[in-house]
Amino acid sequence: MNFADKVVLISGAGSGIGREMALRFAKLSAKLSLIDINSITLNKVAQECKNISKINVHTVIADLGDINNAKYIVDSTKQEYGRIDVLINCAGISGGFGSKSDVFIENMDKVFNVNLLSHIAITNYASDALIESKGCVINISSVFGTHPTRNLIPYAVAKAALIHFTKCAALELGEKGVRVNSISPGPVNTNIVLSDVKTRELSDNFWQKLAEQLPLKKLVTTEQIAEVAVLMASEKGGGITGCNYKVDSGMALKRLTL
Repeated sequence: MNFADKVVLISGAGSGIGREMALRFAKLSAKLSLIDINSITLNKVAQECKNISKINVHTVIADLGDINNAKYIVDSTKQEYGRIDVLINCAGISGGFGSKSDVFIENMDKVFNVNLLSHIAITNYASDALIESKGCVINISSVFGTHPTRNLIPYAVAKAALIHFTKCAALELGEKGVRVNSISPGPVNTNIVLSDVKTRELSDNFWQKLAEQLPLKKLVTTEQIAEVAVLMASEKGGGITGCNYKVDSGMALKRLTL
């Protein structure tokens, strides 16, 4: 597969899954527009991608806690490249608290803005460009979007809504030639949710214990998630739309002691 002359916009590209996706598409010669709130990590990833592809990388420093930045992100990308072929909504923050938490209300808006509303807004502003290119959208949800949890409620609800938005957008944009899908990662050792649970001290062997509870007895890797995204964005995924792909080592098949 080759993405030469294709423009791929990735939010949350400064670390974790977003970084891995940026590196993977750089290897496939894509023109990248990378978005993140952290300028240091974002510039580092952009340089890594440039070293791989020998193609200049466009970057936008933006806080998606303010959804008003969505239009600027899309406009900046179109101004740089003139088109958008693949939109990957990957930015996310943790919401490590339950509904009875003292910080539930004050943190709810930000969790929803970053994990849901910003993705909807960017998709809205990018829709004309995607229709023109017959492109696609890939939303990064979570296994918690379909798997209930007591400690990550705002996060889980936002991710569940993102899956449903994916299906609605796929139905609406399908007749225009745009495909919309989502990926729901399970436990990844860079996962912002599991690494930021405030109600539990992370022991040195936490990840090992978690892996042992999974049907496949191993954690998901960022590389595996990136490979699914590449398939969805490629011509080989041309018949896939409105789908939510779980990449979770079977986590959703059983109840874990999280």
